[in-house]
Amino acid sequence: MRNWKLTAAVFMLLSATPAMAIGTYAEGWMVVKKLTKLESQGIMFDSFEGELIVTGYNDDEECSREDYECYTPIDRTIQFSVRPENKEVVNFLQQKKEGSFLIQYRIHRIENLGLNTDFEIVKAINPSPSAAEPAPSMKVDQTGSRQFSFKGKFLQLDEQGTLIGTYEGLYLDEKTGKVHPYSVTNEGMAKHIYDVMKTGKSVYIGISDAIVTGFRKSDYDVYEVNEQEPAGMQ
Repeated sequence: MRNWKLTAAVFMLLSATPAMAIGTYAEGWMVVKKLTKLESQGIMFDSFEGELIVTGYNDDEECSREDYECYTPIDRTIQFSVRPENKEVVNFLQQKKEGSFLIQYRIHRIENLGLNTDFEIVKAINPSPSAAEPAPSMKVDQTGSRQFSFKGKFLQLDEQGTLIGTYEGLYLDEKTGKVHPYSVTNEGMAKHIYDVMKTGKSVYIGISDAIVTGFRKSDYDVYEVNEQEPAGMQ
């Protein structure tokens, strides 16, 4: 009976988050502004460790959410690890002397043998129109009573959690120069945003401002992504 309960518990964990491995807290894609450090470390288990700069924000900043003045982007340093067998990523980073690029990453909540940090880079690419072919537009149901649209870029999106997973990210409004966290409640939309990030394109982003967030972290939910016209036009 005890074995049955244990098996059932493991099955529930796996079925609740099929895209995420046990021990992984978050997994997604992020725009990197600059790689600042990369070196090989370890005695028994070698791994490549380094530091990179990404865009972040200070959630204590005094700004008006009602006037969409939040938040001022700031540089944030992340310490990362790469497994030595992941030669494709190692070679990419060794040759990336300057400029921005895109990474796929995992944040581990259980310490991984052979990694010195909980932030693991699993893939790195230069964004380009040939890296992915997302549809020109995608629209899903709105979750809030107030909507707005702007042109910008997705800087980050990852799936977070274990039993209850949510998609959380950060976008840049190109007109205001501000960044803001957002959530995605539709898995298909999340995959679409990943493809848009791979192209490096600026797009029109439709946001639904919800009063109740539920399990997600942000009350800004992406309901439309459009390459050609502002969201909500159709």
